[in-house]
Amino acid sequence: MRNRTKMLLLTAIALVGAACLMFREPEGISAAHAPELTDSGAQPAMVLFPVSDKPSRGVSGMKPVVFNHKLHEGKVQECESCHHTGDPVPCTTCHTVEGKAEGNFVTLERAMHASNIAPRKDGRTPQSCVSCHRKVYTERLECAGCHSIVKPTENDDWCAVCHADLPSLTREQWQAGIQGKLSPAENVAIASSTIASKKPHEYLEGSRTRYRVTLDTLKDKYEANVFNHARHIVSLQRKIANDPLANAFHSSSSILCQTCHHHEPATTQPSKCVSCHTPTIDRAHPERPSLKAAYHLQCMGCHDGMEVKRPRNTDCTGCHRLRTVQQEETK
Repeated sequence: MRNRTKMLLLTAIALVGAACLMFREPEGISAAHAPELTDSGAQPAMVLFPVSDKPSRGVSGMKPVVFNHKLHEGKVQECESCHHTGDPVPCTTCHTVEGKAEGNFVTLERAMHASNIAPRKDGRTPQSCVSCHRKVYTERLECAGCHSIVKPTENDDWCAVCHADLPSLTREQWQAGIQGKLSPAENVAIASSTIASKKPHEYLEGSRTRYRVTLDTLKDKYEANVFNHARHIVSLQRKIANDPLANAFHSSSSILCQTCHHHEPATTQPSKCVSCHTPTIDRAHPERPSLKAAYHLQCMGCHDGMEVKRPRNTDCTGCHRLRTVQQEETK
C-alpha cells in the first residue's frame, strides 16, 4: 500500500512537471510581460512582419504590427474568421509582400486591408483586419452613433496605430523577421514586451470642458435647449477607455471633439458651430446647412446610429420646451 502511494505521488509530480514544461513562458519573456495563454494553444502575442521573397531588395519597408492574439481570439466565434482556409498557420505562409501561388497571389497588404471581400462558395466570407474593424464600429451601437456621422480618416496617424516602431527590435531581428526566420520565442518576447510597455491614454476630464451649452436658435418658437456637453464627453470617454479597439484609435479627447466639430483640426477648444453655420443659408456657401439643420443632422444622426428611442426625431418638445402664449406676448 505504501509503495502504491509513493508511485501515485511520483506520477503526480511528473505530470505537474510536464504541464509546467508545456506551458512555460517562451525564453526572454518575464512574468510581468507574459500575456495570458490563449484557449486555442496559439501564441498569445506575436509580431507580424512584412515577409518578402526578396527582402534584400528593400521591398519590405512597411513597419511591423504587434498582434495581441489573446485579445482577438476572444472577439471572434471561430478561428476560421481569420484563418479562412481552416489551417491555423501564420498568414505569411500564403500571403507575402509580393504574393505567392499558395495564396492565389493575394499580397499581404491586400489580405490585411481588403474591405470588399466576396463570399466564398462555402458561404464563409474571410475577414481582413480592416474589414473586421469596420464591421465593429459600424454595427456596435455605442460606436455607430458617432461613426454614422464621421468616417475615420485613413491617414498616417490611422496607419500608425497598428504599424509602429518597435524600440526593442534589433536590425538582425528585423532582417530575420522579413525573411520569416525569426524564432517564435524571440517573436513572442518582442510582442509581449511591446504590449506591456503601452500606457493608457489620458482623456479630458469633465471639469476641463464646457459643462453646458445653451442652444437658442429656435427661441422664437421654443425655449433654449440646454445641452449637457460634459455629460456627453465623459460618457463617450468612459466607453472608449473600456474598449481596447476604441482606445487604440481614439488616442486623445480631441478626436472625440471632431465628431461634432467635424471640420475643425484636432483640438479640445474648437470653434462654435455658428462660426461656420449661419441661421439662414449662406449664399456664399450654399452647400453648408443652416445652423438649425446642422444641429439636427448631428444630434439626430448620432441618436439614430445608437438607436436611441427617446426623444423621437419628430418630437420637438422632447428637446425644446414650447414657448407659452404669455412669453410670446411679452417678447
